[in-house]
Amino acid sequence: MNKPNIWIATAIVMVIGTTTFFGLQSAVAQYTGSSNLEEELKLAQEKVSNAGQEGAYGSGTSMVSADTSQTAIFIVILVAIFGGVAAAFFAMSRSRHREPAKY
Repeated sequence: MNKPNIWIATAIVMVIGTTTFFGLQSAVAQYTGSSNLEEELKLAQEKVSNAGQEGAYGSGTSMVSADTSQTAIFIVILVAIFGGVAAAFFAMSRSRHREPAKY
């Protein structure tokens, strides 16, 4: 590809990207509406009570509890995953036999 074609392709991608970005409706639904302060406080209290219920994951509650056994299991799983990936990379680097570069 020559330079003018690259510039034209770049300009097309930029135009399509910006028109798509500005053309889509932004997520502003949480800031619109005609609710008053009492409704907002009621909704906030419901949110706090729902977050405090058992099994309310995804509402800002911690997945790792204060219980040390659950935290230890979580850490062991993470170490096993990352350690396995590191061991695989180490084994791959040691098993390859590279030929010396020819000048």
